[in-house]
Amino acid sequence: MPVLSFKVDPDTERKIRAKARAEKTSVSAYLRKVALGSELSPPPKVVARKHPTSGLPYNAAKTLPVVVEEDIRAALADFP
Repeated sequence: MPVLSFKVDPDTERKIRAKARAEKTSVSAYLRKVALGSELSPPPKVVARKHPTSGLPYNAAKTLPVVVEEDIRAALADFP
């Protein structure tokens, strides 16, 4: 996920953090709400699972496309 950063003076930082706390949300969520208003879509759902074979963590949310063996082979075709 891309990250945005910007600089503010200490007083502005305190005000932003206080407003986010007042809304019981994170600073990131507060700034997204203020910047995007009604355009804001909820963050994608994350369902953390461990793969039964590899043991690696992955996102099992149903909203993600399914990766099939053919996709994996194509991605690894040029791997050294």
